[in-house]
Amino acid sequence: MSEQKNGPGGIIQELRNRRVFRAIAVYLGVGFAMLEAADIVIPMLGLPDYVVQAVFWLLIAGFPVAIGLAWTFQFTPEGLRRSPNSGEKQTEQHKPFTGNAVIIVLLLVIVGLLAYPKMMLPTSADSRSTTNAADLLDAKAVAVLPFTNFSASEEDAYFADGIHDDILTQLSKIRDLKIISRTTMVKYKSSDLSIKEIAREVGAANVLEGSVRRAGEQVRIVAQLIEAKTDDHLWAETYDREYADIFAIQTDVARKIASALESTLTPEEEQQLKNVPTSNMEAYDYFLKGNHFWHTKTTMEGNLKAVAMYEEAIKLDPEFGLAYARQSVAHSVLFYSADWDPTPARKELARKTLERANLLIPDHPEFHFAQGIYYQWCLDDPKAAITEYEIAAEGQPGNGETVKHLGELYARAGNWTRAGKYLERAYELEPDGIGNAGWLGGYYSLLGDYENAETYLRLAVQSYPENATGYRFYAFMHVHAFGDMDRARKILDEGVLNSDNPSLLASYRARLEVNAGDYEAALRIIQEDYSGEYSHYHKSRIYHLQNNRSEFSTEVDLAVNNFEGKLKANPEKAFLYSNVGIVHAMMGNKSMAIDAGKKAIELEPVSKDALNGPDHHYRLAVIYNLVGETELALDKLEFILSFRSGYTKWRIRLDPFLDSLHDHPRYLNLIATNS
Repeated sequence: MSEQKNGPGGIIQELRNRRVFRAIAVYLGVGFAMLEAADIVIPMLGLPDYVVQAVFWLLIAGFPVAIGLAWTFQFTPEGLRRSPNSGEKQTEQHKPFTGNAVIIVLLLVIVGLLAYPKMMLPTSADSRSTTNAADLLDAKAVAVLPFTNFSASEEDAYFADGIHDDILTQLSKIRDLKIISRTTMVKYKSSDLSIKEIAREVGAANVLEGSVRRAGEQVRIVAQLIEAKTDDHLWAETYDREYADIFAIQTDVARKIASALESTLTPEEEQQLKNVPTSNMEAYDYFLKGNHFWHTKTTMEGNLKAVAMYEEAIKLDPEFGLAYARQSVAHSVLFYSADWDPTPARKELARKTLERANLLIPDHPEFHFAQGIYYQWCLDDPKAAITEYEIAAEGQPGNGETVKHLGELYARAGNWTRAGKYLERAYELEPDGIGNAGWLGGYYSLLGDYENAETYLRLAVQSYPENATGYRFYAFMHVHAFGDMDRARKILDEGVLNSDNPSLLASYRARLEVNAGDYEAALRIIQEDYSGEYSHYHKSRIYHLQNNRSEFSTEVDLAVNNFEGKLKANPEKAFLYSNVGIVHAMMGNKSMAIDAGKKAIELEPVSKDALNGPDHHYRLAVIYNLVGETELALDKLEFILSFRSGYTKWRIRLDPFLDSLHDHPRYLNLIATNS
C-alpha cells in the first residue's frame, strides 16, 4: 500500500488514483463531440437554433454530476464498482474504461467532426466567397471602381459619379464582357482594401480605376485597367479634353478595355458606343445630377429631385431622349408607390414623357426599359412589360435591374423556370442590388428548397438591414416551412431594432402572435405599433377569435366602412374584396362574404398573378369555413395545395380561422399528404 499524502498533494494523488482527471478529459471530449455533431445534424433536421444551446447547457449542468460519479464509481470490465480507497492497488480487471485507447478513439472522432464541414462542397451563395478566395476570377469580368473626384469644388462630386455610371453603361453594351454592377462597386468608394482584395470580393480578374478633374470647360480623366492577380497595367491613358469631348472619351475607354481583354465588338455594339445622347453639355450636366438622385429612387425625395433635374435638362435640349426616358421611370415609380403620388396626374406625366422618348429614341434599350416600367407599374400589364424588358435586356445584357424585373414578372406569370433563370442572373449581375437576394430566396422558398431560401433570405437582411420587407419574408419562411414561430419571432424582433420603418412589421408580428394563439400580444402590437390603414380590420379579427363580441362589434363596423370607402376609390383592387369578404363572414353576412371573395378571384386570378392570386382562393376558403360551408372550404384548400403557391401544411395548420376543421377526415388527410 502506497504512502498517503496530506494537503493539496494528497488530494491530487487521490484524484489521480480514482481516475477523476481521465474521467474529466473523457467527459469534455464527449461533450465537445456532441456539440460538434449537434451543430451539423440539427440544421439538417430543420430544428430551431435553441436546441444546440439546450445541449450545451445540459452538458454544463452534467459536469459536476459526472465529477461526483467519477469520484465514487468506476465503470470496469467487471461492471460498475466503487472507486478504490486511498492507496488501494487496482487489478487489470478493476481498471476503468478511461484508458489511453478510449481517449485516442475520442480524439479521432473529434478530428473527424471538425473536418466534416471543410470536406463538404459549398452548394449555395456562400460558395462565392470560397471560390473568390481561391482566386478563380473571371478573366472577362471588369470591376469599375468609383472615380476619384479631384475637382476644386465638392459640388462636382456628382460629375465623377456620373462619369463612373456612364462608363459602366458603355461597357455593359459589350456582350463579351461581364461588368460588375454599380450597386456592388459603390461600396468601395472610400475603401482601404487593395486592388487584389476588391477583385477577390467581387470575382473580377480586372479592375478599372480612375480620377476626374474638372475646371470650367476643361476635364482631365485618368483611367487605368489593372490585372488584379499580377497588379500589371493592361492599359492606361490620360485624357485632357474639353468637356464637350466627354462622350468620345467614354467610347474610347470602352473600346480600349475591350481590346485589352481581347473582346471583339459586333457592328451593333460599335454603333451603340458611338451614340451621343445630347450636344448640349449644360443639359448633360443636369442629366448627371438627375441620375445622381435617381439612384436613390427608394425614396420619394430622390425621385422628385431626379424629375426636377431631368426637367431642366429637357428645357435646355428638348431633343434629349434619354432624359425623357429616365424622367418617365421616375414618374412611374412615384405613381406606383401608394404612399407617394398614385394620382392620375402623375400617371399622365409618366405617359407623356414616355411618348416623347419614343419619338426620339425608339430603338434605345433605355426607352424599352422605361416603357416596361410604365406597363408594369402604371398599367399593370405584365405581358406587355415582359416584351419591353426582353428588348431592353437584349440591348444591355449587363443591366441587372432589367433582368430582375423579368424574373419578378415571370414569377407572377407562374413560369417558374424562366423566373428562376432571370432571378439567378439578376443576383449574379448585382448581388448587392436591393431585393435581388430577397427575390431569389422567395423563389427557392416557393420551390420548397428551404436550404437555398434560408441562404438568400439571410443575405437579404444582412445586405440591407434597414429594409423591413426582408425580415418579413425571412421570418415567415420559417413559419411556413417548419412551423418555427420562435425563430420567426426572433427575426421580426431584429427587424424592429434594425429597419428604418419598423411599423411596417407590426401587422406581421401580430399575425405571428395570432398563429401562436397569444391574442393579447397580437392586440397589443396593433394598438401600440401599427400605423397602417387597416387597424380596425386587424383588431376585429383578434376580437372575433377572443369571442369578445362588444369590442368586435365596434371594430368590425369601422372596418366595413373603411373597406367600402377604399373600394369606391379603387374598385379594381382584388385584395380589398377578399379582405372585406372575411369581415362580412365574421359578421355572419354569408352571401355578401362569398360574393366578395369570388369577386377578388375574378379580378386577380392565378392565371394573371401566380404570386397574389392564390391568396384570394385561400381567403375564400376561410370565408367558406366561417359561414359554415365546410366542404367548400376544404375544396379550396385542396385546390391551393394542388399547385405551387407558397401555401404549405404549416401555413394552413397554424391559422386559427381554420381550427374548426382540425378533426375533419379530409383536413387530416390534406395536412398529412401535402407540404
